[in-house]
Amino acid sequence: MLAIVSGWAVDQLVARDIIRSQRRAVYQYGCELILSTVLSVLFILFAGLFLHRLLPAFIFIAFFMPVRTVSSGYHAPSYGRCFLLTNLIAFACVFGAAYCLRLGDSLQWGMWLLFLAAHLFIWRRGPFRSRKHPLKEETVTKNRTYMHRLQILEIIVAVGFHITESRHILYTAVLATAAVALMIAVAEKEEGKNVGSISGNL
Repeated sequence: MLAIVSGWAVDQLVARDIIRSQRRAVYQYGCELILSTVLSVLFILFAGLFLHRLLPAFIFIAFFMPVRTVSSGYHAPSYGRCFLLTNLIAFACVFGAAYCLRLGDSLQWGMWLLFLAAHLFIWRRGPFRSRKHPLKEETVTKNRTYMHRLQILEIIVAVGFHITESRHILYTAVLATAAVALMIAVAEKEEGKNVGSISGNL
């Protein structure tokens, strides 16, 4: 479905001489990526509204998607699986935060430790660089700069949540950040397996 809609949209741009036909595949990929992200965001927000968790759903999106976009990490093999995975992570973070909230105030400093450890991991290991789909050094440098700025902003905002005692929101932000770090770790593990498989076949 995404391919059909994206293909139609790109064909319209080509027909109006807005983009060159030689770059059609690149623009279609970009269009599919944008549509997939928009659909995920809308679904998470509507699900949050339906389940009376709209604010935590919004916080998940704010803390997960911007940093995830520039830090990269594991990507599902299809847009359908990506959509499903993103929404499962959102569900786990929002309701996981609600569960953690029931465990009492003693968990708060442990959550801060997880939050800072996840940010440190992302700061040092991101952006993930795939051997299969290498990025230009200039793009990696730019993404790292954006990533670090977003991380600093997230930590400042999280301090604000702590001061205002918005613990459910804070815990959602913590788990969303941990999920970003996990995506990088999974991608690194998968990359290591692939390299090992290639070396074993040589």
